[in-house]
Amino acid sequence: MRSVIFPYTRFGGRFVPIIPVTLFSRSLAFKTEAYVDSGAFCSIFRSEILDALQIKKEQGQSKMLKAADGNFILSYLFRLPLQIGDVKVRALVAFSDELRVGFNLLGRQTIFNSFEEVAFNERGRKVIFRAQ
Repeated sequence: MRSVIFPYTRFGGRFVPIIPVTLFSRSLAFKTEAYVDSGAFCSIFRSEILDALQIKKEQGQSKMLKAADGNFILSYLFRLPLQIGDVKVRALVAFSDELRVGFNLLGRQTIFNSFEEVAFNERGRKVIFRAQ
């Protein structure tokens, strides 16, 4: 069983689990970062990424998602290949122009269950994805 380990990133004066991820369309790849959020059900990324992947947001399923602050944001859902380390999974990802936090969110649905284990090591300041 192999593991992909990422050190936490300094953000806003704190160390947080922000990791590099790559999203794919049929012919393009886009590298970005996302906050690994065990409290988020769905992964939500900024919609500019769709432009970079040459995907029209209207091709996705529109849905109102509840944000952490209790407000609803208009999002577009897609099932896209997403790569974490050397592991590529097919993930359900929402894209929104209304994402107000300072980073993309990597949520549990279709991400966490694609791995045997996802562990946060706060003392060691790292997040571990253990592949199946």
